[in-house]
Amino acid sequence: MRKLGQLLSAMIWQNIAVIISVGMIREVFGVYGWWYNERILLLVDPIYNTLLPILLGYTGGKLIGGQRGAVVASFVIYGLTLSSSAPVIFAAMVIGPLIGWIIRKCDQTIKGRIPVGYELLINNVLASLIGVSFTVVCFLYVGQTLSAGVEWSTKYLEEIIYSGWLPLAAVIIEPAKVFFLNNIVNYGILAPLGIQQTKELGKSIFFLLESNPGPGLGILLAYWLKSAGEKRRGAQLALFIQFFGGIHEVYFSYVLRRPMLILGLMLGGMTGIIIFQMFDVGTVSLPSPGSIFLFLALAPKEDMVFVFMGVFLSAAVTFLCSMLILKPFTESPTEQENREQVTFMNKLGTIENLNEEEVAIHQTINTGEPDYIACDPGAVNYTSSIEKIVFVCEVGLGSSAMGAAMLRRKLEQANLQIEVDNASVDEIPQDTDLIICHQKLVADVEKYAPNKIYYPLQSFTDIDAYDTLIDKLKPIVAVTKG
Repeated sequence: MRKLGQLLSAMIWQNIAVIISVGMIREVFGVYGWWYNERILLLVDPIYNTLLPILLGYTGGKLIGGQRGAVVASFVIYGLTLSSSAPVIFAAMVIGPLIGWIIRKCDQTIKGRIPVGYELLINNVLASLIGVSFTVVCFLYVGQTLSAGVEWSTKYLEEIIYSGWLPLAAVIIEPAKVFFLNNIVNYGILAPLGIQQTKELGKSIFFLLESNPGPGLGILLAYWLKSAGEKRRGAQLALFIQFFGGIHEVYFSYVLRRPMLILGLMLGGMTGIIIFQMFDVGTVSLPSPGSIFLFLALAPKEDMVFVFMGVFLSAAVTFLCSMLILKPFTESPTEQENREQVTFMNKLGTIENLNEEEVAIHQTINTGEPDYIACDPGAVNYTSSIEKIVFVCEVGLGSSAMGAAMLRRKLEQANLQIEVDNASVDEIPQDTDLIICHQKLVADVEKYAPNKIYYPLQSFTDIDAYDTLIDKLKPIVAVTKG
């Protein structure tokens, strides 16, 4: 299920520019817009009905079946759009990967069995047959059935929106976000629902559910007030990045250190949804990233005040709950981890009674070795060349892009010429020398990039961790250049 969620979210975020662009057209020239223009608004329906489904199908086909899968999937989805009176966005997100999977399986089946010189002919004919078959079926049968299903689902969604059950969605959404399922929830589930509703109503409350920056703001405000010194500066940096930059991942590590804070997040999220429901507000497109600037920019002009009210009240509720849970001068995630490691080693005392994993930790702490770990501890070699560093997160956006930018600036200040990039956890480049990820993604990194050196972080906003890494890299780069 997680892989499916990652696939669906990747299909949405890779086309997010188109989704936001349509939202801007609606925001400025739509029914709820600032300058209504019926002629310009004619662009919206063809984009929703044809362009966006084809792009989603293309992306899904490419993610599973490569370029050939993408092309065939686009052909099939186009046939589907011609026979459906409703947007085929959901269908495109299913059929696209399905076509890609069929193309890939066919390629795997016939590989090595084609006579020499006939590879191109057979591959092209086979792909064409698959495309024609599925296009005819979709055009004759699937489109009409889909139209009826979309009409039924739209009525069902409207019932959910105006029911008293919708605020309870925060009970699922907020914990899922903290455990780094935010992109799956937002892009894979809520965004398609919001796009469908926006096509019918011009705006959608579904765009507000996960993207609301209020609960995260409340958490970080509480940490800021309860902390001092470096801890306070770290919380302040995370606060600005989260609320204004829209990168919510920066507060997840703070919550994971005090799991009870999830209760405050849920109550804050429910408060925001109640306000959004009460005043019947929404945004015209998905605010991605979930910055307060984009939140307000994509809200219809008559909804802006109420959207801001929902964000503010959700932040206030989360803040009050967090203040009751947190202790004064609480530690930042990284500082607490360091303290726990020291306590752990002091308690164990000697190395004789440690198991194999604990011995590696003991040697790392007591010999001043780098904080990164390798699948094989002996593979960490200080004279190895580190020429490319990749930040990794769930889908390769948001937190990893931010972390890469921060490290790139640090390397420039230290006059170290090392390439820094960011990627999703399942698309780590083969030429990567060092992987930086959140510690919760270590297992996934080991799975997708075995035998690579990685440097797990508690928080991507921990400046001390970047400084420590720079200090570790200086002698390596010096050896490499020499």
